[in-house]
Amino acid sequence: MREGRQEFLRKELLTFCHCCPGRCARKAVIENGKIVAWEQDWESGLPTEFCPMTRGMGVVEVCDHPARLKYPQKRVGAKGEGKWQRISWDEALDTIADKLRKLKNEFGPQSLAVCLGEPKGLEYAFGQRLASCFGTPNVVTPGAY
Repeated sequence: MREGRQEFLRKELLTFCHCCPGRCARKAVIENGKIVAWEQDWESGLPTEFCPMTRGMGVVEVCDHPARLKYPQKRVGAKGEGKWQRISWDEALDTIADKLRKLKNEFGPQSLAVCLGEPKGLEYAFGQRLASCFGTPNVVTPGAY
């Protein structure tokens, strides 16, 4: 940053849309570290439909929405009160591991179902791996309905 003046940084990154299994080619226009536009990528030669789900600024809003969660939180009030406290990633992971361990010990590994929504990448492999390590065959995706 120069004295009395903010440096303006703009770049374009070729990427893909994560909203559906089509994985259309996209160009993210980034200014000062924030996505300001989400455009079709005509340079790569890859499919680049502009479906209703991703038309315009939808992805931009999701990435920069003021209410977007950026850190793990733990409820501190009664359920439904909306009272939350920021916690560390270690505390969040330990809490989840403890709850999964109790679930497995009390009800068995098949009491867990891993629901993946519309898998678009490695989350499917990670979900399958988690299920295998836990001991449950219950992995659900839209293709399994």
